[in-house]
Amino acid sequence: MSVQWFPGHMHRARKQIALVMAKVDVVIEVLDARLPGYSENPLLRELRGGRPCLKVLNKSDLADPAVTEAWKDFYRTQGAVPMEIVGTSAKDAKRILAVLPGMVPPRNFIMQPVNCLIVGIPNVGKSTLMNALVGRRVARAANQAAITTKQKRVHIGDELTIYDTPGVLWPKIENEEASYMLAASGAVRETAMDNAEVAARAGVYLLREYPELLQARYKLTELPAGGLELLEAVGRKRGCLVKGGEVDQDKAAGILLNELRAGQIGRISLQKPPKAKKD
Repeated sequence: MSVQWFPGHMHRARKQIALVMAKVDVVIEVLDARLPGYSENPLLRELRGGRPCLKVLNKSDLADPAVTEAWKDFYRTQGAVPMEIVGTSAKDAKRILAVLPGMVPPRNFIMQPVNCLIVGIPNVGKSTLMNALVGRRVARAANQAAITTKQKRVHIGDELTIYDTPGVLWPKIENEEASYMLAASGAVRETAMDNAEVAARAGVYLLREYPELLQARYKLTELPAGGLELLEAVGRKRGCLVKGGEVDQDKAAGILLNELRAGQIGRISLQKPPKAKKD
């Protein structure tokens, strides 16, 4: 299943990013630490060209720490600078600001400030991070997709300028697994995909990668066989029943997805980095 979700403001945002990129020294790409590869936008990679890139793995407090370390190793092999953060952390914001000047050739930064572009797909926490970097609210932040709709430019001291942009998804997500995992993470509006399908697909992954966390969270005596069976079990445990004692799959799906996104099941990564190719 592929997702086509490209509101008009996203088309405009792509054009804006292309125009401002000529002025940019460093790209700050905000990724969801739970699925860094799926939350990369190939359009942004194309527009960035050879500019230095700081790969910010946000929401790292929700992701599996071991998997996050593996992603950082992977990005280093790609020539990028990875950094795991929590977007609301002032300490992490200072770490980002400290590393940016070192990503460009030495120069008089007062005379020629470092121009940075902060980019990312919807709901990776880009606006929250922007507010933390600036130290005040300059971007509307919310835990749902497609909130920022206009570009902003903010000066941070005399040496840094940061351009903020709307979150941009690419026109069509062809990778089926990426579609479901992005939806499970909250990057795609719930109206774009069927909630029960998304939850069932995420459930298959969770049963394979994090069975102990599922058992502990939902007090399961034995693991269900698949995603739909997991929804059935969660629904019965949480009382999501309709007339006749059947499980309301939509309610059960809502519970599973909301608790997954909130980190209540545990620290979970929804994607692992590609394995290194053997010579």
